[in-house]
Amino acid sequence: MLTEQDFISIERQATNIYNNLELEIIEEIATRIANFGYANTVVINNIRLAQEMGFLYEQIIQMVANYNNTSYEAVEKIFNNAGEKSLKDDDKVYKEAGLNPIPLNQSTSIQQMMNTTIEGTVGNLQNLCLTTANTAQTQFYNAINKAYMETSTGVKSYTQAITDAIRNISKQGALIQYPSGARRSIEAAVRTNIVTSVNQNVGLMQEIRANEVGWDLMEITAHSGARPEHARWQGKIVSLSGQRGYLSKRDIGYGEVTGFKGINCRHDWHPYYPGSTRTYSNKELKKMNNKKVEYNGKKISIYEATQRQRAIERQIRQNKKDLIAQQAILTSNDENIDIEQVQSEIRNIKVNEKANRETLNDFLKQTGLNKDNSRLVV
Repeated sequence: MLTEQDFISIERQATNIYNNLELEIIEEIATRIANFGYANTVVINNIRLAQEMGFLYEQIIQMVANYNNTSYEAVEKIFNNAGEKSLKDDDKVYKEAGLNPIPLNQSTSIQQMMNTTIEGTVGNLQNLCLTTANTAQTQFYNAINKAYMETSTGVKSYTQAITDAIRNISKQGALIQYPSGARRSIEAAVRTNIVTSVNQNVGLMQEIRANEVGWDLMEITAHSGARPEHARWQGKIVSLSGQRGYLSKRDIGYGEVTGFKGINCRHDWHPYYPGSTRTYSNKELKKMNNKKVEYNGKKISIYEATQRQRAIERQIRQNKKDLIAQQAILTSNDENIDIEQVQSEIRNIKVNEKANRETLNDFLKQTGLNKDNSRLVV
């Protein structure tokens, strides 16, 4: 069974796999914008722009490749640790019930499923990260053209056009593009992909194990701050076969994007012995689901509080992206750039980040929620 702390640990490990990749890509784009300069004619400008886009593409492909070289072992370790812990806890229940589950390394069906999932997850992550090379080219092209038009028409000063273009790049972040056309930042995509894949993999392992020993009932874990639609079924008993008197897999949305073990779900399940005492009574679950904290004199739900915490954390991560992007301008040899204006921009970002950190600390102090340092890392 995976606990809330286990999921926090998985998130931290997931963040470490592509740690700093997004910052490196943002810095690379920003540096090239700052060093690009502007030609006297549109024709010459377009030729240089095309060349620079090609160089940028090759550089980012190399960056991603360097990270991909170590991603398989890291992802495999996360999956193995989660799977072994979960089945170890489950097997203890089965053995107490007089059953004899097959050792994990001897369960062919579980091993095959696990290896397939790991390879699929790693391949998906690597392919998605490679799309950043294409999106980076588009970001660079749009930024240069916008800055060129603003400068040539006198709408903005040269330095202002550059700083604004780079600020927009850092705001967008290094983007991963999905086949559907949707885009997400690398940090968000990697974290969501791994946490969701690991949880779904563990769920399937547990289901296969239950079928191997002929077990039917599973108890779902529970935690404060669950999504409202998940709060309805957390902590309750599920029948894998769908027998009456218990929730069915359909009732909890098992296999659905927004259901049990769907996208970013932090719930797990474990074997439940018929007639035994549940981990949480209905009264305790109701109290957990209705729990509130106070912030600035107002009572808010745990779910709403965690969402506010995530928003502040995102802003702090954004400050870091903004800072690395603006600092890249200082590497430029372009004499037309007003260095003092850039340094002023950097000072403002640092002041803003300090204010956001103070806001987060005050929020945590008032609400009693815990700081998650993994969410302050880009």
